[in-house]
Amino acid sequence: MYRFNGFTEKANKALNLAIESAEEMGHTYIGTEHVLLGLLKEQSGVAATVLSELSVTAEELEQIMRQKIGTGVRSVISMDDFTPRTKRILQIAVMEAARMGHNYVGTEHLLMALLEESDSYAMRFLEELGAKPEDIVKKINDALGSDREEEGVSGGYGMPGNAK
Repeated sequence: MYRFNGFTEKANKALNLAIESAEEMGHTYIGTEHVLLGLLKEQSGVAATVLSELSVTAEELEQIMRQKIGTGVRSVISMDDFTPRTKRILQIAVMEAARMGHNYVGTEHLLMALLEESDSYAMRFLEELGAKPEDIVKKINDALGSDREEEGVSGGYGMPGNAK
């Protein structure tokens, strides 16, 4: 299992599930679609909860990935096999967390970072599954708002590309 410093246990688990999913599908890279699948397979983070509320499932996403991208013979890949776009997603997640004053990167930050890349496979597949970016943002803000209000912290996410 790989360790991503500064990321929560749930975010670490999701990223490792992304790597594992890419290997199982016989892919030789880790793309945004694999990160999205990892977030869903993690099952207990903010991202998984939000996506579940929007009726997005790991099974449906995996089915679409198999249809649109295909599969191969099980592969062995590593962190070095993140695509440039996926590396950018990780950087955006770190920046989102810092912008919000968080000292950790959680699954919610990874999901918000995925929304920033509107022409990625992850976004195409989310839209195909009926999940709209604005609904995802609202649900993340709702989830964080209930946690953050208890802590006396304000703030939330705006739509991708908009400062808030």
